[in-house]
Amino acid sequence: MRPLMHNAVPILALVALVWSGAAWAQSPLPAPSPALKTVEPNEAVPLPEVKTAGTVQYVSGGIPHEQLPAFRAARRDYALNIEIFQRDGGRSVFTADAQVRIVNVKSGELMLESKIDGPYLWAKVPPGQYRVVATLNDQVKEARVTVKASQSTRAVIVFPQAQE
Repeated sequence: MRPLMHNAVPILALVALVWSGAAWAQSPLPAPSPALKTVEPNEAVPLPEVKTAGTVQYVSGGIPHEQLPAFRAARRDYALNIEIFQRDGGRSVFTADAQVRIVNVKSGELMLESKIDGPYLWAKVPPGQYRVVATLNDQVKEARVTVKASQSTRAVIVFPQAQE
């Protein structure tokens, strides 16, 4: 009888552990700290703070995706809308942390140089021709655009898939 009782104790302990673990798994997790909380479901996120470089006002961001409606609504308020993506398989995906330079083609003046906080950079630049140079993961891409006084101009730069 002693050998049977000797084997029963570990089995009973295992059953108790599994049963109590299942009860713990069913109890609700504590709510995340407000400091860690980012966005509620369906909560709109406003545009980031407007920054200034020389005479150019700009905003950059687009992450989290709840910020996209604010960028779309502000598109017309900025003469130059730069969008930066990276290929991922057969599709283009948002990226962040690209270094962007906007250069006036006629004067050669560097209008803006900034590391962007998401896929979008909206800039208030005067009408003219510009070279947009973006660097991401040591790759450089360029777009040339003409900004007119009466409308916003869109520049889209797509980087190839990241090498691993």
